[in-house]
Amino acid sequence: MTNSSTTDIRVLICYSERLLRTALCSILAAEPGLRVVGDAGDGFEAVSKARGLRPDVALVDERLTGLDGIQVTERLRADSLAGPVRSVILTEQPETMFDAVRAGARGFLLRSSDQDELVGAIRAIARGEAFFAPQVASSFLRRFENGLPYRPPEAVKSLTEREHEVLVLVADGLNNTEIASRLYVSPATVKFHVSNLLCKLNLRDRLQMAVFAHKAGVV
Repeated sequence: MTNSSTTDIRVLICYSERLLRTALCSILAAEPGLRVVGDAGDGFEAVSKARGLRPDVALVDERLTGLDGIQVTERLRADSLAGPVRSVILTEQPETMFDAVRAGARGFLLRSSDQDELVGAIRAIARGEAFFAPQVASSFLRRFENGLPYRPPEAVKSLTEREHEVLVLVADGLNNTEIASRLYVSPATVKFHVSNLLCKLNLRDRLQMAVFAHKAGVV
C-alpha cells in the first residue's frame, strides 16, 4: 500500500463489472496524488458510499444497476451528505453527454479512453475544471448551437485582446498549462485571465465558457 497524504485527491470508483472495477482501482491507486477511498458496484451503493467516504471525485459508470450513472450523478450533486463530490461519467454513448452535464457531471469519458486521459480528467475535475473527451466535445457543443441565431453578446466587446485569446483556447479544450505554453505566459497569469473571464461573462466554469464562445461565434 502506498503512503497517502491529506492533499491526495480522494476517488470513489463506481463500476458495475467487478474485474474492470478492480483494474481501475489498481491503476488509480498507483498514481501519485490519487487515493482510491472506495468502490461501488451499483448505483445505490455508490450514493451510500459517497455519503460515508465524501470523495473529491466519483468515477461513475453510466451503466450502473439500481440507479444508472446519470441518476447517481444527479443525486450526488443534490446530496449535502456526500459533500462537494464532482462526478466523471464513463460511457460508450457520446450522445448522453448532454444529459450527464444537466445532471451535474463535471467530466465525461469514453470507455475507450486511455489511462493518461482518465488520470488527467480526474486531476482536472479535482481542480474545479471541466473535462470532456476530445472525441465527443464538438458534438456536445453543436447541441447547444443548433437553432440559435448568431448574436455576439455585448460582453465580448469588453474583453481585452489577451482575454479573447484565452477564451478561444479554453473553447479549444486546452488547460491552463497548455494555454500558458501557447501564449508564453505563466499558468498563474492564465488562471488570472480565466477568473476575469468568468466574472466578466457571468459564467460558472470553463465548460460554460466553451459553450459561450461557440454560441457567440468567437471560435
